[in-house]
Amino acid sequence: MKERRYDIDWLRVIAMLCVFIYHCTRFFDTEDWHLKAPLAQQVDVISVVREYTLWVWLMEIFFLVAGFAAGYALIRRTGGQYLVDRIKRMLVPLYTVGMFILIPPQAYFEKLTHGQITGTFWQWLPTYYSGLSGDLFGPHQFQDPDQLVLYTFSGHLWFIQMLFLISVITLALLLYLKSERGQRFIAWLAGWSIRPGGIFLFVIPLAAVRVGFYWMPKTTDRTWALFLTYALFFVYGYLFAKDNRFTESAKIHGWLCLGLWLVLFPLVGGILKYGLNFDTSDGRGFSLLFAIWGITYSIIRWSAVVFLLNLGARYLNFTNRFLAYSNEAVLPFYLFHQTVILIAGWFVLPLEIGGLAKFVLITVISFPTILILYEYFVRRYNGMRFLFGMAPMPKQPAAGRVVFKT
Repeated sequence: MKERRYDIDWLRVIAMLCVFIYHCTRFFDTEDWHLKAPLAQQVDVISVVREYTLWVWLMEIFFLVAGFAAGYALIRRTGGQYLVDRIKRMLVPLYTVGMFILIPPQAYFEKLTHGQITGTFWQWLPTYYSGLSGDLFGPHQFQDPDQLVLYTFSGHLWFIQMLFLISVITLALLLYLKSERGQRFIAWLAGWSIRPGGIFLFVIPLAAVRVGFYWMPKTTDRTWALFLTYALFFVYGYLFAKDNRFTESAKIHGWLCLGLWLVLFPLVGGILKYGLNFDTSDGRGFSLLFAIWGITYSIIRWSAVVFLLNLGARYLNFTNRFLAYSNEAVLPFYLFHQTVILIAGWFVLPLEIGGLAKFVLITVISFPTILILYEYFVRRYNGMRFLFGMAPMPKQPAAGRVVFKT
């Protein structure tokens, strides 16, 4: 059994906090969302700063950490046991509390603010429930990964959908990597990665996916190109869990990666966008400039992840009570957070106060509300823990009984 990597747990918790902040800012950027602040309080620079500092690594870290967890899970589980565990952890929350409780408010806000419905939430709710049969059993064209998990409006739970699919589709590869031949391949790859510049071998598949697929017209926000990218980060996490030389390589290259992240994004992105008037958005068709940006952005993305892995390995490989509590709470917190933020925003946005004051108020209302819901309605009850993808509470020894551990 490999020693637990607490730095990976810390990165998971930090990423969750960053996702929370990210969604609290969504009211105030200029991009479309379920609810928006008045136009005067929407600021374009929020999106630019977020993409530069946060979005290049945030979901990548989530999928990489999930791959790490898969690496540890498959040490002691068969492929079948692993699949059952994934169903419990992901599909049970998705098709219970997700579909019937957490998503309806998001769907209501989305449809109301986009002029698709009128009336109150409670007037519309029966319509939502009556439409679920069509969502689940209606025709699906499978143009995007969301349609493989039969659930039309998933809100922020797209991550749960995609992670489940990636966990299932990559299982054969993970089991191969678990074999003797697979272990030899991992050792060979780790040997190369520890060499100068070796950590950037992982950029090649990322760049191939970005250049090869992201130029195509987008059907939805969750495209097959995005699916393949996150699947790569998931597999990378599995690999990193199997050989510590990958982490040592991240420590060796960490500060170089920080420089690449901070320099390449404004330099290449700025030249392309403002110097050459090139739109770096996805789905704009293939061109030489698109290929240059695709390769560059893949380097930036991977460099940001490697730098954070480096920081975690150096400074965060320890545990305490806060980490133990927070790490267990991450999945329920994720399930709750966007719905709670949107409900808070529904009441705060009409107030006659400044945009910054609204952001602070939404944040300070939402965060403790999520923790209260988790602590008093989920964590303490095994039935609720099951619905939120958590393991049962550990059994406590009977009072007065002496328990000997062997």
